[in-house]
This record gives sequence, C-alpha cells and structure tokens, in this order.
Amino acid sequence: MNLEINVTPHENYLHIKVKGIGNYDNAVYFWQKVVDACEEHQCFRVLGEQYLIDSVTTLEAYDHPAMFKKLGITSKYQFAWVDNNPRTRETTELVYNVLASRSLSYGKMFHDVESARRWLLTQK
Repeated sequence: MNLEINVTPHENYLHIKVKGIGNYDNAVYFWQKVVDACEEHQCFRVLGEQYLIDSVTTLEAYDHPAMFKKLGITSKYQFAWVDNNPRTRETTELVYNVLASRSLSYGKMFHDVESARRWLLTQK
C-alpha cells in the first residue's frame, strides 16, 4: 500500500494521520488499520487527519457503507475528521454524506484539527 499511517494514542482518543494515494483499495486497508488500532488501544474515539493525493471515485464513495459494515465499524466509534487537501475535501464530504444517509456516519467533518479535537472530547 502506498499510505503512511501514524497512530498517536492520547488519554481519551487516538490521533490517526494518513498520507498517500487515495483509492478504494487503500481506503479498505486504511479503515482496517483504524479498526485494529482502536481494538489494540481499546479506544474508539478517533481524530482523523488525512492528506491524500487523490481520492476514491464517486461510485466508490457509495461502497463505503458496505465497507464499514464488513469491517465492523459501528456506533461505538466516534470520528472527528479533517481532510487537509482542499482538492479531495469534496469527495471526503461525499463519503461522509453517503455514510450519514445510511445512518453509518459516526462523527463529523472539520476544517481544522483543533475544532475536531474539541468536538470529539465533548462526545459521550
């Protein structure tokens, strides 16, 4: 996989950063790593930060609900997500909206890390 994934545990959340090429195979790989990190640390609050060179296609965005179900991503997870690349942010928001429309969005998108962190830490 052509992704760089960094997991930094904090007291009440995991800060997970991903850089690299955005495509569907990498998305499956990445989300599996998120699930693995959450299980390892027994922490299901995630501050996600991404900077991807490309993104999934529109059709692949609609496959994310099935991917989340297959990987076991349920309501026990809470995601505060920041896409640091303005060129991919629209597609990331599409993925979020697709998940939300299927009641599978367990979080919120933000434009900056500090707002995302503040929101995440107020969630129960």
